[in-house]
Amino acid sequence: MFLALWNVMAPVLIAITIGYCWGRSRVPYAAEFVTRAVMNIGAPCLVVSAISRSEISGSEFAEVAGAAAFVLAGSALLGWGGIRASGGDLRALLPSVTFPNNGNMGLPLCLFAFGQEGLALAVGFFIVQMTAMMVFGTPLLDRQSGNIWSILKGFAFQPLILAVIIGLVLLVGNIDLPQWLDRSVELLAGFTIPLMLITLGVSLSTLSTSGWWRSLGYSVLRIGGGLVMAWLVVECLEITGTARGVVLLQAIMPAAVFNYLLALKYDQEPTAVAGIVVASTVMALVAVPVLLAVLL
Repeated sequence: MFLALWNVMAPVLIAITIGYCWGRSRVPYAAEFVTRAVMNIGAPCLVVSAISRSEISGSEFAEVAGAAAFVLAGSALLGWGGIRASGGDLRALLPSVTFPNNGNMGLPLCLFAFGQEGLALAVGFFIVQMTAMMVFGTPLLDRQSGNIWSILKGFAFQPLILAVIIGLVLLVGNIDLPQWLDRSVELLAGFTIPLMLITLGVSLSTLSTSGWWRSLGYSVLRIGGGLVMAWLVVECLEITGTARGVVLLQAIMPAAVFNYLLALKYDQEPTAVAGIVVASTVMALVAVPVLLAVLL
């Protein structure tokens, strides 16, 4: 059992540690360039490759995406209650409690735990989380961001969304890409997960935190609340197999680093948000092996 858990966790921990050490070494890291390359090239190729190569059905993908919507909505409600009860700034802290790190950390963990099928299903959860963050999280932090429809219109043409559509068309239509294109997509997809994890480590090394006890409390809301909501959702929707494991695993991911970047950009308690990101990441490194021990 320990070896099975280590085989899942070790690649993730090693890559994050490399990034953390890089960040602490003061050697420049082109985080903005790497992020753009990943989001505009690598991740779309990974999505197309993962979905089109998997054995999942369109209904399974939709099942996980729907479950993700319920989990995030439930997490937001729990977060709202917890933040109000603690007297925290709802506008600044709710995104961190609601939106987990389903990309940088969730995708590789689902890949190593459940294989290509798990990665393809995890993409469904990730896309819903990312859409919700852009549509609801950004306006919460910035009242000048425009209405939801204008945000959705701009978001609909993002490379990741187009990649999901292409991947689902290939999957449902049982269409194979030409070999030269398939190999090109696979090649470009290959740099995505390593760079995601290294960039996560670099980002964690640069965060300035304070108020550890409060951060730990909100981290319990993020991870514990996510687990409770995910368990309720998979039980109510009778989700089984790999899809069940993916929903549960994605739900207990720590607060996304992107929450901190938005808080910093709009000056919404960035230090407090950084504390939640760091504390929840440490907490997740304990919670994930426990959950995997049950799932594997």
